[in-house]
Amino acid sequence: MSFFTIRGYHGDDEEALLVTWNAALPLDRINQRTFHRKVLLDPNFDPDCLLIAEVERCVVGFCLCLMRHVPMDKVGLEPEKGYITAFGVHPQWRRQGIGSALLERALQLFRVAGRRTILLSPYTPHYFAPGVDVRHYADGLTFLQKRGFEVVSRPLSMDANIVQFDYAPYAEREAALRAQGIDVRPMRPFEIPLLMQFLQAFMPGDWVRHARDVLTDATKGLATYDQFILALQQDGNVEAGHPCPPAVVGYCQFEGEHFGPFGVRDDLQGRGIGTVLMAKCLSVMQEKGLHNAWVLWTSDDAAQKVYHRFGFHETRRFAVLQWRDE
Repeated sequence: MSFFTIRGYHGDDEEALLVTWNAALPLDRINQRTFHRKVLLDPNFDPDCLLIAEVERCVVGFCLCLMRHVPMDKVGLEPEKGYITAFGVHPQWRRQGIGSALLERALQLFRVAGRRTILLSPYTPHYFAPGVDVRHYADGLTFLQKRGFEVVSRPLSMDANIVQFDYAPYAEREAALRAQGIDVRPMRPFEIPLLMQFLQAFMPGDWVRHARDVLTDATKGLATYDQFILALQQDGNVEAGHPCPPAVVGYCQFEGEHFGPFGVRDDLQGRGIGTVLMAKCLSVMQEKGLHNAWVLWTSDDAAQKVYHRFGFHETRRFAVLQWRDE
């Protein structure tokens, strides 16, 4: 249809784009600050890849496409992958071919750039949701599947009320770990190198970036070091009469009510370290006056093994989608 046009983003589109974004994705609304931080200032952002659909100079749809031009830890440039992290058409303008035209233009951009695998939308560091909300955006999911996108995973988000969280039942487990030489406690500022060494060695690249961002905020007084809970194992070896410094074997962090990420070194899993880390973290959050904790992205396996035990319940279910140019 010819009544609309599709083009790249212009700076003066911002206000109208945010109105359309929030109307199209009501459960994933963003404000100007979030748009600047997670879109305009993303190192891989290209205005020509934020596609805008307009009718008589009115923004009615958008598709945010990303390709890595700056490598990321343990991921690199992902030269065959592209990402769609946000996509929508204003409800008043749907079913008029605008979404189909936006998507086709996006796929053409990726083809020209040699990106044969397109994912929606687990792009790090700046994704907005793990994928398409299968219940609240069911029509959008159907739309994408009809156009060749396949579901590759179904992560979920979870929430818990922590007002009445009681750490006491976990104190015995903490004592047992301490007897084994594993101490679980909030991080101290001088332990930043220990945490970063652990993350760089054992955790995915985006976890390093996430921790670094919060720690940077701590240096500016915008966060606190006790937002990180560490599991530290004392090395029993003695060199020149002095014990070696402890090693981080697990950690947990939070930002406001956002819980996580957290993880334990593979060879030490199954010993209750993760349980105590999580309990300690929720306790610190509670002490700071927070009423709730939420995790945006986890798996059914983790939900059953960990989160349900702490009172978390599923709030949203997503579909991570993939399209391949054969």
